Parts: sequence; C-alpha cells; structure tokens
Amino acid sequence: MTQEVLATELLSMRKRAERTAQSIDQISHNLSAERQSLRQVVKEYGTKRVELLKQELQARGVTWCTYCSAVIPESDAELLLVEGREEYSHGYGNACYGFRGFSKLHRACPTCRERAADKHGQKGSYDSQAKDQSSFYAFRVEKRDDGYYARKFGNWVKLDDENCKLNEPSSQLVEKLAEGWNLPPRIEVESRWPSSEEKLIVHERVLAEAS
Repeated sequence: MTQEVLATELLSMRKRAERTAQSIDQISHNLSAERQSLRQVVKEYGTKRVELLKQELQARGVTWCTYCSAVIPESDAELLLVEGREEYSHGYGNACYGFRGFSKLHRACPTCRERAADKHGQKGSYDSQAKDQSSFYAFRVEKRDDGYYARKFGNWVKLDDENCKLNEPSSQLVEKLAEGWNLPPRIEVESRWPSSEEKLIVHERVLAEAS
C-alpha cells in the first residue's frame, strides 16, 4: 500500500470517526432530553393521581385526618390550629439542641381533636441553659370568605395564609386507597446506580387468583 493510498484511507477513517462521534453526541443529547421528559411526565402523573384520589374522596363524602391519616366522614372533620414550642437537635451529630416555634393548621378527626384538647396548655420544664421551654396549644378554626380564623383565648384571630396549607395525603394512604378503590397504579422512574440507566416501573396490582 503506497503512502498516498494509506494517507487517503486514514483521512477517510478519521472523517467516518468524526461522523460517528457526532451521531453519538446527538443520540446522547436526545436521550438526556427524553429522560427529562419521562421524569416530568411521571411527576405530573403522580400529581394528577393524587387529585383523582381527592375527587374520589369528595364523591364518597369522606376526607382524611391530617394528623393520623384516618379516613373519616367530612361531617366529622374539624379545623384545628396547633401552636407552641418544641425542642430540637441540630449541629454535627445532633450534639446541640434548642427550642423552636411551630404553627400548623390541621383537619382533625374526633380522636385527634380530643388528644390535642387534652394537651392544650401543657408546658415542659423550664430549661435554664436554653432559657426556654416546650409548650402546646390547640385552637378551633373557622374558614371564612377572607381566610382562616382561630379562636384564641376568647378572640377570633385571622391566620397568616402561609400557615394555612393543609398536608397532602401521605403516600401510604394514597396507595392504600388507590388499591381499595381500583384507581390507576403508581409509576416511577428507577435509576440503576452506578450506571446512568433509568427504567420506568409500573406498579400494577396483581389480582388474587380465584381458589
């Protein structure tokens, strides 16, 4: 093989390699975009699935307690504001501790309302080092046209909208009800570390075989 022929062949091989590399780059780009699209679709599916569950709850005249996740008749649910201060750990290895305030709106079942009422006004021992103490209060809440109002120590007090976001149903409750009511199955994208492979998993329910 002459020098000229060899040089021509090498040039041809280089160009073929460049085209292949460009093709791989394009495939990689398209794959990344498709993976992002898949994750977005799965996320939207999960959101709409929860919305469907809420509509099913409403159609059945029931709701869930945001304290204990029990499913209860809507007529048994009441709004409740719990506030106070709680001890928490922080820092490296949770070596430090302190106290912080909390304020949360709940839609409570009769049992959780009773438990909250029993704790209302309780205070922990005064901590001389932190110069603080734990406390717990529970207040009845009404929803009005302009927002939520809590009955605090004889007065109706309008609540900050930021504190009036009720918890979404827990994943355990969603799956329990979805199975019992034959709602669409859960789907998720499973990442297989350490590779970059991702797989769509559809959690189809397995029907019990007739005996």
